[in-house]
Amino acid sequence: MKKIVITGLLIILFFILDNALVPFFAIGNYYPSILFTFIICFSIVNGRWQGLWVGALSGMLQDIFFYNIFGINSLLNMIVCVIAGAIGINIFKEKKLIPMISTLGLSALKGLGIFLVLLMLGQHTNINNIFINAIYEMIICFFIYRIVYKLYYKNFMKKDWKF
Repeated sequence: MKKIVITGLLIILFFILDNALVPFFAIGNYYPSILFTFIICFSIVNGRWQGLWVGALSGMLQDIFFYNIFGINSLLNMIVCVIAGAIGINIFKEKKLIPMISTLGLSALKGLGIFLVLLMLGQHTNINNIFINAIYEMIICFFIYRIVYKLYYKNFMKKDWKF
């Protein structure tokens, strides 16, 4: 129960920071999504199933500010989090290199998904934005991943099986 409450509060906190504070740290009109970086790190550490739910919740929050379409962020975040959870099964979670590379690739994947949906709807966006944001989110992952890893491996966050 503690894990659910703490994760929910972190998602809301990062959502607020993404919309209120992070745009002030833009470099040339590009700024990362701390929430998206957090959910990728969370999914790598906690697995596919928990990542699925975190991706859906965070996507619904992101869809509030996405114009013309509701649900695209939810769908893409769920897909990306399931892939991140699958990556997390087969790696040494103490190391940061694979999560950083995964964040780069998965951020680009989500950006391409949104680009294709907007292109089908007749709205043109610059594809260079996708890769610059992906690199920016990879840099943010360098700082966030270790914190997420340590938080979710604390004793009070783990659920022990009791028979």
